[in-house]
Amino acid sequence: NVMNGSPETTAIRDTRDISARRWIVTFAVFLVVAGALYLLSREVDSFAPFEIMLLLLLYTSVACTFLPLPTAWIVLWGARETDPLGVALIAAAGTCMANLHDYYILNYLFGLDRIGKVKKKRFYLSAVKWFERAPFLTLAIASFVPIPIDIVRILAASTGYSRVKYTLATFAGRFPRYLLLAWLGYEMKLSNKAIFYVFIATVLIGAIKGISKLVEKRRSGGE
Repeated sequence: NVMNGSPETTAIRDTRDISARRWIVTFAVFLVVAGALYLLSREVDSFAPFEIMLLLLLYTSVACTFLPLPTAWIVLWGARETDPLGVALIAAAGTCMANLHDYYILNYLFGLDRIGKVKKKRFYLSAVKWFERAPFLTLAIASFVPIPIDIVRILAASTGYSRVKYTLATFAGRFPRYLLLAWLGYEMKLSNKAIFYVFIATVLIGAIKGISKLVEKRRSGGE
């Protein structure tokens, strides 16, 4: 599924087999183990200190483009209850896994004939050329800013950008963002009501973004 590229850009691509099936099995095992540990944390006193972190990890690991769960609220809540540095680290690790869901799904979709035709479009080739000037930095910035920039992950996945660098760039961008949120949550100790308002606000922003995409799609004839 990896797009054939010029000699200048092939080096940044993942030359290994990009197997979505392997990733699904790996993540399923992770869910079973993490889920079991979370249940233990609720029943066994010695595991209790890990309950919030495990819940945070499970939640953020499934909050991807195809399941757009807001994450700001749970970071604020988690940091109110426990160490903000730990919260930021765990949330960033979970988001790395979630973004890998996007990577595998998008790479697979771009391998299909109908969607793969996009790779021949001029706008796509121009976007790839722009992305490959500084792919790591572009991914890191896209992961840091609070507004989702889906096009960057789409370009990374469709071109088969190195999964290791993709994951590291995600962490490099998302960790400082979560650390800032966690610090605010720790210092402000927001009430459940205030955190609920944050949740609603992020859902509304996502809905507005989704509606604007649909409008743009109709105006461009579906392209």
